[in-house]
Amino acid sequence: MYTNKQIWSVSYPILLSLLAQNVINVTDTAFLGHVSEVALGASAMGGLFYICVFTIAFGFSTGSQIVIARRNGEGRYSDVGPVMIQGIMFLFVMALLLFGFTKAFGGNIMRLLVSSESIYEGTMEFLNWRIYGFFFSFINVMFRALYIGITRTKVLTINAIVMALTNVVLDYALIFGKFGLPEMGIKGAAIASVLAEASSILFFVMLGLVALSALFPQFLLSIYTSEAALITESVPSVYVICCAMLIASVANVVFNGISGTGNTQAALLLETITIIIYGSYIIFIGMWLKAPIEICFTIEIVYYSLLLITSYIYLKKAKWQNKKI
Repeated sequence: MYTNKQIWSVSYPILLSLLAQNVINVTDTAFLGHVSEVALGASAMGGLFYICVFTIAFGFSTGSQIVIARRNGEGRYSDVGPVMIQGIMFLFVMALLLFGFTKAFGGNIMRLLVSSESIYEGTMEFLNWRIYGFFFSFINVMFRALYIGITRTKVLTINAIVMALTNVVLDYALIFGKFGLPEMGIKGAAIASVLAEASSILFFVMLGLVALSALFPQFLLSIYTSEAALITESVPSVYVICCAMLIASVANVVFNGISGTGNTQAALLLETITIIIYGSYIIFIGMWLKAPIEICFTIEIVYYSLLLITSYIYLKKAKWQNKKI
């Protein structure tokens, strides 16, 4: 029997993930309320329309979630992946169709719901950008279904926070023209919401973050310093770290697999070996050769590569199946 505490620990992240989409709409409305009454009404109507369409995808993801949870409970873990892939493909096609439908008939639908010409124009300005979020939010609900189905719901808490904070910052920046960005009003709120949903996808996928860092290193570095020379000199290091993180995303999974076998002594041994090589490498490269900083950062590539190789060899060659706990 599960305790109330255990049930709550699984349930509250689900609650937060449900609130995340509504937080985006509330944030848009709150910021636009300081722009004008027309902007306030337009975002409210546009947000309502968006939620109505989003509910279609959410309903489908619930069905997928049931199947994923069933397969997980049955121990048929290899069947979870196909459900996830098929769900994503189906919802992407659905997003494409609903995007086209809204482009073609959204104006006619809003004409029936909005009598004020100024609010109608504002709503359409909002929707013309907001509906790009279909492609992100529809995929997001499948990731949500996956993590609920396999009872890894704490991931959803972090994701909800990332999405909400991204939306708040971008709303402020794009609606009012802060941080050097243009003042875009209603359109800015829509774009901010789309980018917030895109950030959710990036959170679920560790490759997206690396690509963002590699494509816009100067922008990311400018968060920490305004010195142009320092930013320029730091860019090569960012590229090196991006390569290391791609290896790390695989190496950590394989290494954790060793701990999953119960042989924590082997995990400690492999970690010790890699740390010794790690320390020796950085002393030689950094302190002896006094290499440039980007060369020193290649230690991360060496470390995760060694961790990946040694972990793979252990899982492939060692007789860990006979380990008794």
